[in-house]
Amino acid sequence: MEVDESQTCAFKAMFPAAIADFRPIRSSQVCQEPVVVLSVERYPRDPGSGGGLWEAPGGGDLYDLSLSEGHCRLRAVLQPSLNWMVRCNLLSSGCELSEVRLGVQYDERRLGAGVQVFVLLEAQVVSAGGCGATPAVRRLKLQKLQMFNEGPELPFGPELPIKAKRRYYLPLWDTADYYGKAWHQHPPAQPIQRFEGSCSIDVRLLEGYTQQKKKDLPPVIVRILRKFRLYHFGRPDKYSECPFQAKFLVADKSGSATVVLWNSLCMDWYRHLEPGMVVRLHNYVVKKSYTTRMGQRPEVSNEPALELNLNPRNPAAEITVINAKNVKEEWHLPELQYCFATRKEVSGLCSGDLCSIIGFVTFVGRQERIRNKERPDEFLVYRWLHLIDGTASEPFVLKLFSTSQPEVQSQISPCSLADNTVTFLVCTNVRLECKMIDPSGQTAFPYLQSTEYSQVYVNGHHHGKLYVKNPKVKQFINWIQSAKDQERDTLSHTQIGGCYTYPPLPPSERDYRREILGMSPLTTMSELKQYLNRLEYREYRQVTVQGRIKSVKYQLLGRMDEEFTEVYNAVGGTEECEELLDADQPFRGTRGNKSPVIPVMSGPPPKKPAGLSKKRKRKGTFCKRKGTPVRLGKDTESTGEEENPPHHLRKHEKDMNRDASPGKALNFIKACEEFCTDSDDMEETPSAMSLAHPVFSWTACPSQQEHIAHRGDISQMVARRFYFRDKPLLLKTFGLQPSNFSGIPAGQIEDLEHCEPACCCGYYIVTILGLNEELSLDAIFLPIISRLDHRAMYPAKHSNTLISILAHGGPASSQTCHIGTDSAERSTPSPGDILRSAVGLEEMLFIFILDICNQGSTNVEVVLNRAYVQHRAL
Repeated sequence: MEVDESQTCAFKAMFPAAIADFRPIRSSQVCQEPVVVLSVERYPRDPGSGGGLWEAPGGGDLYDLSLSEGHCRLRAVLQPSLNWMVRCNLLSSGCELSEVRLGVQYDERRLGAGVQVFVLLEAQVVSAGGCGATPAVRRLKLQKLQMFNEGPELPFGPELPIKAKRRYYLPLWDTADYYGKAWHQHPPAQPIQRFEGSCSIDVRLLEGYTQQKKKDLPPVIVRILRKFRLYHFGRPDKYSECPFQAKFLVADKSGSATVVLWNSLCMDWYRHLEPGMVVRLHNYVVKKSYTTRMGQRPEVSNEPALELNLNPRNPAAEITVINAKNVKEEWHLPELQYCFATRKEVSGLCSGDLCSIIGFVTFVGRQERIRNKERPDEFLVYRWLHLIDGTASEPFVLKLFSTSQPEVQSQISPCSLADNTVTFLVCTNVRLECKMIDPSGQTAFPYLQSTEYSQVYVNGHHHGKLYVKNPKVKQFINWIQSAKDQERDTLSHTQIGGCYTYPPLPPSERDYRREILGMSPLTTMSELKQYLNRLEYREYRQVTVQGRIKSVKYQLLGRMDEEFTEVYNAVGGTEECEELLDADQPFRGTRGNKSPVIPVMSGPPPKKPAGLSKKRKRKGTFCKRKGTPVRLGKDTESTGEEENPPHHLRKHEKDMNRDASPGKALNFIKACEEFCTDSDDMEETPSAMSLAHPVFSWTACPSQQEHIAHRGDISQMVARRFYFRDKPLLLKTFGLQPSNFSGIPAGQIEDLEHCEPACCCGYYIVTILGLNEELSLDAIFLPIISRLDHRAMYPAKHSNTLISILAHGGPASSQTCHIGTDSAERSTPSPGDILRSAVGLEEMLFIFILDICNQGSTNVEVVLNRAYVQHRAL
């Protein structure tokens, strides 16, 4: 194939040697220009391809990269020894690389030179994909890039994996979604529908054919009642072009069955088939269901005993979607039933009950990942949502896992009534997971969790759905349309992102021991250190450790200089106001002979401020850190010291007008049309820290103690007020890193410093010392203070000492935070008062519940969820 002359020139500019001079990997070439990563795509390797260079110690997946220096696009395979850089999101789409070292590998199974495969052997990450864009990234014109070594005569089609004979790519962060253009948005061509005189068979009559391998059975006409999550069963030790399985629960007048689509049929049909559709199936294979074959009875497994298998060949299955106008009454197909429950009714349901819900989205958590218990090498992606339906002051709390609807889930965002944007969300077949009761026995904590056959719909996807006729859906729409101004103002306090866990932990050590500790065993400090180093991108884990509090420090959000830090010294007792604002006086225990003091914040000692009046008049500063390049190679190291230039902090106006987008914004009328049928002054937060900065600062103390300093990005740990103008940045920040870089729109905000914090104005840095006094680490405690904080779920009454605040999650409040509470809450104590109550903590033994999560690259957050004083040994 001939290579375009302009592409050849551009490629020679990247590499000094000519293209013909590329040798096998042993003699590689280094690119002289900055290179931008356009895409990172994952796929399983083929059996027998894991030897030599392609031996991956960290897993069986390979990654294809699209690289560009601004003129053309080059596809390359990432050397498997560097796979961990992708798994922690250090090497990501949109990042800039320098000193890119490429080699060429040839397919030895083909005669001659065969096909060239470029391999990325080494590179240096200049800027991560989540940070501010560099000039090389900004000047990139994605529409004008052509593939190197390919001309316009090539047929258009989805790009396939370079080093495997597979027809698909996997999502980067889980396997429950589909990804790429290989998944057809529209079904194959449909024949003209003529059903007069055509014979069909009832599902019940097929039970007699389960022992026979008969392939010429009459077609069945059924209605789809449930659509299950997509399942990928591919393995590196087993070859398959399209190892996918898609299940549907179907029924006709005689009974129900499970329809299973295999392999390439999933790519052709999965995106198109929806619950409620009527389909005609032909050339299927009848079997007993999988659970029945495993010895379970249908009434126990809650699945039909019959299974209809549809394959792309032997025989080639036929699927026909029957238009609603062609569905005949004499077929007597069952209707799709929705069991909607209001928030008030959910409190009366039993654990394990199923229902569907509709609500007004008030909070959208960030996307996180947990390991799949059945397949520990894979992850499940989830996030928390809050929805209001007007029937109770409490919201629906929904733990939403993947529903194999990536296009729909990517559009989930909170409402912003200030910008006239609303989000109505429907989630079907959710399960009531559990109820947590507080010690008083008066407050229940039910939450809902999506199932493997849940479906979620937001604005733009409600039209034509059968649930729009449901009485409870109509009731919700009527409530929204008749909502009073006061209710709308209350509902306008919507949030997105930040740290969030649910249900809340018990407020006492005794209740925690009884309810939680048995299911969450204690972790040693050395094990915790290993967890922190092994966490992958957005992987979440909750751990429980024992130890003592070494020091406590209060920090205002976004202000990292000494003038805005309140500390308490237990040895010196109560101090003056100026001393409380001095960052060089942390709370320190009196066990000095056993536990040498470990500074909570590193750096040179700050200068003491002249006076309080000057401090309060002066602007604060952001802590924006410029990252140093990170080399991708076998000996990956971070070079250079971190710089800490100050950036000015400006105060938000409470009534700040946000620019709405009338052309794109949804109002109440437009949002409700889809359901119609015919008959506190806040302050800005610091910008994101560099993903290239080391996560931990390891320092040796005089007694050889090891200290882990917190290096997570505080700005990503705090929820933000949601405004329509900030939507692209907020969805990008609190969503998962995409596989493809789509460019940077002109005028788009790139830093969280422009987004208003939802409720948190400051945080505590608690230094935890292990029982053996060999390892200490810093944990961030984000207190629940405001009644509008989405994390506060019940009024907590306690003494407002530091011990009680750590056990309850925040200061005592006389009001709940639920929507509808409008009265003023009791004034909370100041951080100085709280720190003054810390006397004697060094003698107490605590149980610490820590939430740890990898934010991306080398940033790992450690959040102190609760801390309980131990009254007896564990």
